[in-house]
Amino acid sequence: MASAVVARTWRSTPAESIEAGLAELWREIGRQAPVARAVMSNLVIFRNRSSAGGRRLDSLAEGLPIEEVVARHPSRMILIAHEHRRVECEPVAAGIGIVTFGPPQARYGVEQIAVQASCADASLPSIVRRIVRGDVPTSVWWAEDLSQVPPVPALVSMGRQLLYDSSAWKDVRTAVLSLAPIVRNRRSDCADVNWRRLAPVRQALVHAAESMQADDLRHADVRIAHRPGETALAWLLGGWLAARLHWSDAAAPAIEEVPHADDVLTLTCGTDSGKLTLTLTEQHVAVSRRGHPSFTVAVPRESAGDAVAAELRSLARDIGLHDTLGALIRRFSAGSL
Repeated sequence: MASAVVARTWRSTPAESIEAGLAELWREIGRQAPVARAVMSNLVIFRNRSSAGGRRLDSLAEGLPIEEVVARHPSRMILIAHEHRRVECEPVAAGIGIVTFGPPQARYGVEQIAVQASCADASLPSIVRRIVRGDVPTSVWWAEDLSQVPPVPALVSMGRQLLYDSSAWKDVRTAVLSLAPIVRNRRSDCADVNWRRLAPVRQALVHAAESMQADDLRHADVRIAHRPGETALAWLLGGWLAARLHWSDAAAPAIEEVPHADDVLTLTCGTDSGKLTLTLTEQHVAVSRRGHPSFTVAVPRESAGDAVAAELRSLARDIGLHDTLGALIRRFSAGSL
């Protein structure tokens, strides 16, 4: 379990004085008690300035599990609140802070930087480049709905990883297609917090498929029903099946929302004589098939901060997610819904 927050120190600063201001903050908290500077990576968090509203610099991260994340994966947090304009410009405001964790004898701190910028997208890399540490890797956390605020390629390409949460998508097709350039150039890895929720589902389906013929699955009538708010999760499952079974668009599963449903999603496939039903709830995955024993797979309990920190720690490309996105990109590019 991560350490509890002990103290927060925050102040506004001119953008050109960020590093000098952080150095002074470290000196101030070091006079109070010994503290270690902890940093494993740069974590660049993108927020649209309009969605951040009129918040003060020190509250731009409200609604995000920032401190939970950096307690588990210490990072220099760089929050960019961006308002798109056609002209190149400098940051309009900046703030810096240090959050300390742990007991007095083992105290450590992480740096937080917030920048407000009203500028062209092309200006963002130069702003970020001045404040990232060059000796550690960089991840970009897109804390917006990709269907409403598409990723800025020049900013995403600065990181080894693009982190996002597809559960926030209002339009799955638009969001998936916005990721197409990133998936195709393979320069940055995609990491979807929502995708993690399908891990027990994929595990259960792989186990169930051991008693089924591949051709039976490829040609089965597959349907995915989901509760309101889980459209992206249902499409991710459909995309994963399409990638694994090499389905054509014509063979893709039927996906529908069920009003007032309690279960997260339900997948059915096969004929009446050998019909398979999989149900995902908040607690478990239940699988039943006629003529075969039923079984369940537990759903791990994971907070939002745990999930984000786990993705930041992962150094390997998630091939399953990239294949799934590739299948969905092909489907949506062809105009199929």
